[in-house]
Amino acid sequence: MVRSRIGRMAAVMTAMTAVVALSACTASGGGGGGGGNSDDDGNGDGDTPAGGTLTVSTSFVINSIDPGQVYEATGALAVHAMYETLVTFSGSDVSDPQPLLAESWEANDDATEFTFRLNDDAVFSDGNPVTAADVVFSINRLGNLKGSPSVTVEGLSAASPEEGVVVVSSEQPNPNVPTILAMPAAGVLNSEVAAENGATDSEDAAAEDTATPFLDQTSAGSGPYVLDSFDPASEIVLAANESYWGDAPDFDRIVIKNVEAQNQKLAIERSSGAEIVLDLSGRLLDGLDDSLQTSGALDTFYFVTLHQDPDVSEVSSNPDFVKALRASMDYAGIAALFGDDARAAAGLVPPAFPGALPEDETKAQDLDAAADHLAASGIDDPSISLMYPAITYRGVDLETIATKIQNDAGEAGITIELDPQPIAAFLDAQSAGRVEFRFSPQSLNYPVASSLVNNFAPGQPSALRSGWSEELASAEMIAAGEAVYEALDPAAQDAAMQEWQRLIEAESPLIPLAYNSGVVVATPDLTNVEYSPAGWQVDLRTVGRS
Repeated sequence: MVRSRIGRMAAVMTAMTAVVALSACTASGGGGGGGGNSDDDGNGDGDTPAGGTLTVSTSFVINSIDPGQVYEATGALAVHAMYETLVTFSGSDVSDPQPLLAESWEANDDATEFTFRLNDDAVFSDGNPVTAADVVFSINRLGNLKGSPSVTVEGLSAASPEEGVVVVSSEQPNPNVPTILAMPAAGVLNSEVAAENGATDSEDAAAEDTATPFLDQTSAGSGPYVLDSFDPASEIVLAANESYWGDAPDFDRIVIKNVEAQNQKLAIERSSGAEIVLDLSGRLLDGLDDSLQTSGALDTFYFVTLHQDPDVSEVSSNPDFVKALRASMDYAGIAALFGDDARAAAGLVPPAFPGALPEDETKAQDLDAAADHLAASGIDDPSISLMYPAITYRGVDLETIATKIQNDAGEAGITIELDPQPIAAFLDAQSAGRVEFRFSPQSLNYPVASSLVNNFAPGQPSALRSGWSEELASAEMIAAGEAVYEALDPAAQDAAMQEWQRLIEAESPLIPLAYNSGVVVATPDLTNVEYSPAGWQVDLRTVGRS
């Protein structure tokens, strides 16, 4: 059986494709200081002196900014600026963790125990020192909350043998622990403040922790920015942390705005201040002013999944219906909706990561096969409802993709009713695990391809939300997941990941559709605006002025 392990890879990723390197960034502070004006008063004249406001426009995908609950892209973007982790990544390079709250670390021989030594200078925004107890509390709370991001630390636990030292133990050999602990969900909380407002790291934290409403309104971290205000529908405002222990950030404020992609393009082309937009991918990049900076990576996949419990849906749980739907999709046509840089899917792993299937295994529509599978299903009324988040994500209105899915299935005689939902409602329904058919984008939990096995293998969290248990999977499928974990050589693990994906295609309820790029577009006056595949898209901590 596939155990809940995060991975047993001997080396982390060696390369990222389609990344445009703009400039290096440091691990513990703002980017380079200097001149440049921003439009702090919002009148478009760019008359505010150095300091001022950095504007970031993105189509919001967010549910919470409590580090222990953060799982969506917009939340990770903001949390990474407010809460520091033991380690971090520099710019677009996610192969080499860098010190942050930890000044050094070491692993034992079998990669089951990692010892981190904290930087004595680190303090929270209220001036109190960051202690080993805070780190232990934050990591253990994340795991015990049992929320969506908890899967990243499953099998991990933290303890402190002495002040200034944190030991993170893994139930299984896991060389990727430092990478995992760089994720925004592992951000370190001021445990005293958090506990006073309902947080707990106890084993029953999932039921007893009540701190999320507080942390959605008041930050309790050690990062260069603190929370000023949070409206999940419209705007997140961050203010410079006056007590920051590292290099002072370049900006007095960062305003993260919920803006439709088309309006993002207009805004940045007309901007005379410091501005970043995060959803101009595909065709929206056409005709962009040459003076603007761009950086991106093909690191996101889009997929549908069908629930395998007949009590949820007799239609979606029918194996032949799943095969019919899989064969009915026009993968090339779906990818085209994302723009010229997108690609039809071959498997779950996007091309930016080792372990992706080769492009010659890209899937294609086969309506004859779809008809045969539909006949074999014995379903008289092949109708189903498709739930999806009613958002624009990375420059693409997801309703456009859902409509294409609906039309493709219709060519095979399958009727799909579209069920768009606000993002919060979609995420709640997804977590409840009773949606018969859903569509969404997906990024890796952390930048190592084997993390997908931990999430999507039968019996794992995302698979169980679609009712795909180990009992419903073949022995070959289970063995393929084990093979990924057991392959310690990078090349062997890449091969194992590819074989695992081929079996996902053959028997799972998951249907990968297309790959799309994350892209950062920035005004010319900014530095350190590389796109990061680590999950936070762009490191707002280090963005500075040229």
